[in-house]
Amino acid sequence: MTMANTLRALAAALLLSAAMTVATSVKSQTVQRISAIVNDELITAYDLESRIRLVIFSTRLSNTVDTRRRISSQVLRTLIDERLQMQEAKRRNISVSRRDLQRAMETIEKQNRLPKGGLESFLQQNGVPLESINEQLRTGIAWSKLIRRRLRPRITVGEDEIDESLERIRSRQGQTEYRLSEILLTVDSPDQEANIRRTAERIADQLAKGARFTAIARQFSQSATAAVGGDLGWQHETELNDTLREVVGQMGKGSMTSPIKTVAGYRILLLRDTRKIAQREAKPVTLDLRQIFLPLPRQSPASDIEGQIDLARIVRDTASSCTDFSQLAKEVGSPRPPSLGKFALKDLSPAIRNVVKDVKAGKISDPVKMPDGVLVLMVCGREGGTSVIKLPERDDIADRLMSERLALSARRYMRDIRLAAVIDVRV
Repeated sequence: MTMANTLRALAAALLLSAAMTVATSVKSQTVQRISAIVNDELITAYDLESRIRLVIFSTRLSNTVDTRRRISSQVLRTLIDERLQMQEAKRRNISVSRRDLQRAMETIEKQNRLPKGGLESFLQQNGVPLESINEQLRTGIAWSKLIRRRLRPRITVGEDEIDESLERIRSRQGQTEYRLSEILLTVDSPDQEANIRRTAERIADQLAKGARFTAIARQFSQSATAAVGGDLGWQHETELNDTLREVVGQMGKGSMTSPIKTVAGYRILLLRDTRKIAQREAKPVTLDLRQIFLPLPRQSPASDIEGQIDLARIVRDTASSCTDFSQLAKEVGSPRPPSLGKFALKDLSPAIRNVVKDVKAGKISDPVKMPDGVLVLMVCGREGGTSVIKLPERDDIADRLMSERLALSARRYMRDIRLAAVIDVRV
């Protein structure tokens, strides 16, 4: 090799080395660049970028520069809240074991129909760092433990409160309930409101473009319902304030609201379903019937017919139970077996149906003139026909009241933590 070729090769090697050094330096600077400082803990640009990847992947948002720019501020706010929650949990000596984390991972794998241990490779295939979801899960577990340990013992639900809830349910028959899901973005101070409103509008826009509501709720909602994808369950119309009742009442199933200003912040609601309380289809009316038949020749004179009808009335006024009725059938010489059995009301002949449709259980019908005699019927049992409100168990009501109060206490707790924190946002 000539001296000139050697020099050119050396120069090329030096240029390549310099380029690699610059690339490594740029990457290092990106990783180390600070996005926020939370009580002396750093959130780096790498942390933010990793979480943005996770959010885009889990919510099916479009992976574009514009989408990343739109969600970055809310993702950073979520990371800041998580750091504050984990700091508070550590301060209160709350720990998260490897087994806690493993159980959470297994739950995600089951929800996504992944094989056991398959979540890590699944994330790697989609460019999502495993540590990003680990940190999110670890924080969620620690915060849940802290809330249960610190706030749960302070909240009680009285028996009188459960009684009041049951009475409200009884009084609401025929009224409307809505199955709702929510995304809540809280506003802790007036200077945050404009930014939170814009964030809520961006989220609503992404949802309108096809992003998954449940996934967005899990990533961004600051309500306790975030853990279940924002599901509020069935909400009675009277449980909504005037503004929400008017808005939700005009929505169709599957539709979503624009961000709604509330006392806590901004809410986006999704209407999943609507129903009327106790308006479910009733079971068919079924009657357990007994009979006494008093025969008559087809061409009987009116006096004979009237005589058998009078006898049937005496039977009706005498029998006080189904046993008495069956005994009287033998005494008057009824040629037919007393027990007819159980029949759906709709399957009876029109003449018989009209006679027994309003007869209560344990009561006897008026005599019925048939072509070949007089028939009197006793209703020994009546089932179905009435749609009854299925009341929840008392324990279920207590759990719901407890969850509502615990969620409110947790929001207040988190608000106080934010207000006491020193937060320096650098982006």
